Amino acid sequence: MRKAMRLVAVVAVLAVAFGLVSAADGKRTLKGSYEWTDSQGTGDLEAVFTPTGEGTWDVAFHFVFQGTSHIYAGTAEGSLAGGDLKGRVLNDGKNRTFIFTGTFSGGEFHGTHAEIGRDGKHPTGTLKLKG
Repeated sequence: MRKAMRLVAVVAVLAVAFGLVSAADGKRTLKGSYEWTDSQGTGDLEAVFTPTGEGTWDVAFHFVFQGTSHIYAGTAEGSLAGGDLKGRVLNDGKNRTFIFTGTFSGGEFHGTHAEIGRDGKHPTGTLKLKG
């Protein structure tokens, strides 16, 4: 029993040390960049992932576009360490829906984003993140 408890403690310390989770609440903040292909806009991106279950997250993307700060928030599912990650977020006014999908490999996430409209999915650009 003591060995198991020690192992859990060591794993928890390593997870915090390597940025897989924060000590306080399990939140993980990743930083990177985005590109909007239609408007040729690019910029810095910060994504805050808050765990809601096994492989599920609340997510908030923070970025500045054309001089205005935005927060697109929603949910994500998958891995923040290695493998697939996808999600759905709403814009600030909650009247536009975007999806993102991609893969974590070597500590970096590379993905695409698209807007979901009445007539389907419209690709809007790319995003990159790392912890």
